[in-house]
Amino acid sequence: MRRNPVNGKLTIIAPGRAARPTDLDAHGAGGAPAPCPFCAGNESQTPPEVDALRPSGSAPDSPRWRARVVPNKYPALPGMHEVIVHSPEHGVELEDLGDEALTEVLELWKRRIAAQLAGGAAAATLIVNRGRQAGASLEHPHEQLFATPVVPPLLLDELLEFDRFANRYGGCVLCAEMESAGERAVIEGPVRAWVPAASRFPGELWIAPGEHAADFREADVAQLAPALRRALVATRIATAGAPLNLWLHTAPADLRGAYHWHIEVAPRVSGLAGFELGAEIALVSLDPEEAARALREALPDG
Repeated sequence: MRRNPVNGKLTIIAPGRAARPTDLDAHGAGGAPAPCPFCAGNESQTPPEVDALRPSGSAPDSPRWRARVVPNKYPALPGMHEVIVHSPEHGVELEDLGDEALTEVLELWKRRIAAQLAGGAAAATLIVNRGRQAGASLEHPHEQLFATPVVPPLLLDELLEFDRFANRYGGCVLCAEMESAGERAVIEGPVRAWVPAASRFPGELWIAPGEHAADFREADVAQLAPALRRALVATRIATAGAPLNLWLHTAPADLRGAYHWHIEVAPRVSGLAGFELGAEIALVSLDPEEAARALREALPDG
């Protein structure tokens, strides 16, 4: 991990990741696609699992699992980069799971975040890359957990804004953002979803518990599962299945101020251009209220 002294930006130099396979160039004999390493029956193609949801008595690294966690074979940071495969079936997205199965997977997220933070990481960021334009290299849906020895700059920026708001107004800035969503609200209830007023991506959606909670490790995932499922279905419909990124921000290991965990969903319906990259100011052509309206119309029944 290196820091640019001119602008303070961090970079992880990981040349080994250039060797990771993709579904486009992974072919076996005769040009046939190579077996997917994340499908049931191909467990030997991944590093040994570190966690799994499987029947009692089922041996590690054998079939019959419902979800599986393995170290990333091409890690950004060795020992701190995990892959969570949420289904043995190829092509099953998070929102395709039933609420009970998704709840199990979310509990697994909590467990892996807890394990990494207990192991000495300063912070843990869980992400989803869906589609090649969003950075995915394999078709089989999965999540990645990045544990880092420092708190990532974006999380530090959020922590600073939480402290500024608390010092000036009292309370939580994310709670206030949810309460002021108005026409930008998409899901109400114990878990809420809304389009941020200052969206960085067309159709960007944030998801968070309605009651203030800093740490995802303590989340009620039985309440989160149906809201997350409905939000992802609505996003898929409203964006015609566009590539997307998803990330979970939760409190760092050493939280010293206010925070409120949340999930951000970023559809990639347009690319980043020079101004966004050169100025770090987003240009979004879709009105947030219109984006929220489209998402509400696409919401499946509870």
